[in-house]
Amino acid sequence: MKRIFIFLLVLLPLISISQRPEMILVDGGTFLMGSTSSNNIDEKPEHQVTVSSFMMSKYEVTFEMFDLFCSATGYPMLRDGGYGRGKLPAINVSWEGAVLYCNWLSARFNMDKVYDIKVDSSGMKIMNVNWDANGFRLPTEAEWEFAAKGGTKGNNYQKLDEFSWFSDNSGGIPHEVGTKSPNSLGLYDIQGNAYEWCWDYYDVKYYSNSPDTDPRGPETGMNRVYKGGYFNAPVDMLNFTRRYNLLSSIKDGQIGIRLVQKVQ
Repeated sequence: MKRIFIFLLVLLPLISISQRPEMILVDGGTFLMGSTSSNNIDEKPEHQVTVSSFMMSKYEVTFEMFDLFCSATGYPMLRDGGYGRGKLPAINVSWEGAVLYCNWLSARFNMDKVYDIKVDSSGMKIMNVNWDANGFRLPTEAEWEFAAKGGTKGNNYQKLDEFSWFSDNSGGIPHEVGTKSPNSLGLYDIQGNAYEWCWDYYDVKYYSNSPDTDPRGPETGMNRVYKGGYFNAPVDMLNFTRRYNLLSSIKDGQIGIRLVQKVQ
């Protein structure tokens, strides 16, 4: 019995460590955000943006990871659409659920929480954001697009089929994260498999007046931005510059999470 107890004491930290997201350094730099060729007016004008260095999770958050949060906090288990759970990307995540998960994961690893959240009868509100905290958060739209384009290393995509799960190759179902090739930064499934929530409020005209350094979206709004395409999306919906938006409380079967951290 004593040996079993000692074994469990050794094993538990290993289990905890194994659930810690693997983060990739994204060196800061300057890039062109948006598109001149798109027919969507919210992608214009194409404009120069500089982002500071940050860490981004190598993989999308999986059901395996999100289910731990649900079990620990009593948050409702996400619907998996009948596709299964485990190492599949967590879907049906609302934006609100995503930031709650970020705070829980930060606390789990003794990090400072980024979001000061208030939940009452009127709903959930973000009271304050500590951008200097070392905990987990959602990427800004600019950070997401910069990383998706390969950051300072540039885009290494040749055949989309090698990097992404989408309508042409997925069979209409999501797939385990990390089963395609990564982009030039080492990020897997940045296109396809599941859309990914960003921090920013959505504004169709935001690119016309956004800051040129570390933009974080409008200060107020209704909907939040998500990007990246999903497992049953056609090619044109996987474009890095495409902008999608949805109410923060909506759980959608196509949307998941990728995490970001301040450089440690």
